[in-house]
Amino acid sequence: METRPSDFDDSIPVPLPDSPALRIERAAPDDLPRIENLMQFYNYDLSEWTPVAFAHEGRYQLRPKAPYWAQDDVHPFLIWVGDELAGFAVVDRECEQPDSDHNMGYFFLARGYRGHGLAARAAGEVLARFPGRWEVYHLMANTPAAQFWPGVIRSRAAGEITREVRTLHEDECCLYRFLVALPAGA
Repeated sequence: METRPSDFDDSIPVPLPDSPALRIERAAPDDLPRIENLMQFYNYDLSEWTPVAFAHEGRYQLRPKAPYWAQDDVHPFLIWVGDELAGFAVVDRECEQPDSDHNMGYFFLARGYRGHGLAARAAGEVLARFPGRWEVYHLMANTPAAQFWPGVIRSRAAGEITREVRTLHEDECCLYRFLVALPAGA
């Protein structure tokens, strides 16, 4: 039997214990270069659905991030599985609607950690840390995100979830708006 490259999955799952320890830690200023390094992999994944060009030296060119990191309303996090760095998330206020409080600026979990429920746990925990009106969007072409985000949002949303298709950053996107309530007893 002849095999072709398309017959193979390009991700190799990392063997994980049945219930791996997941930690979401606020990134310190000296962690920010680490997140920028992980953004190379974020952009690699993103390039499957929208053009993301390499810079001359062969890396993805990132917008200068120092001004972004310096904003009071930008909250970067590192995602750890056990003792292994597994991804990152960034909450910001780059919202489409003026009455929104929070936007999921970036969310990334390395491929080897996907498929274990870790991304949903991590995203849910990040959402829960910021009660208020949220926006989350993904590229319409990104079918894994289209399958992922509705369940995560439903697990944290209090009340109505709105969904609309709109052009953001020159790409057709699905934008979700919803409320995350304060935890009971808070």
